[in-house]
Amino acid sequence: MYAATTVATQKQDRRSVERLDFTLEVSGESGHQFFTGFAENISTGGLFIATYHTLPVGTRLRVGFRVPGLDRNFECDSEVRWVREYSDHSCAVVPGIGVKFLNLSSSDVAQLDQQLSRLETLFFE
Repeated sequence: MYAATTVATQKQDRRSVERLDFTLEVSGESGHQFFTGFAENISTGGLFIATYHTLPVGTRLRVGFRVPGLDRNFECDSEVRWVREYSDHSCAVVPGIGVKFLNLSSSDVAQLDQQLSRLETLFFE
């Protein structure tokens, strides 16, 4: 359930964890809302979900996703930390929400970190 694309690392001073840019399918639910979208980047701390159906900052949601090379689903609670709305003036900027993982287990964090490091190496050699 993922589609890998060209990757590039993205470092921003306000992030404590480096993110890897690629596309993967994400599903989520919040209250009575269910959605499927695409993540554009991911780290062990959270991910960006590209979607036109944004949720308010502070919204708690359950997300599920798979990463290339691992035969399993990751699931955890998360919180919307920032929102990028659609704008006619900036069509090149993808709308969506940045979510922070709230309860990803330490073993999941370790496995995700290890696999993301492998993916980064594969794409940049």
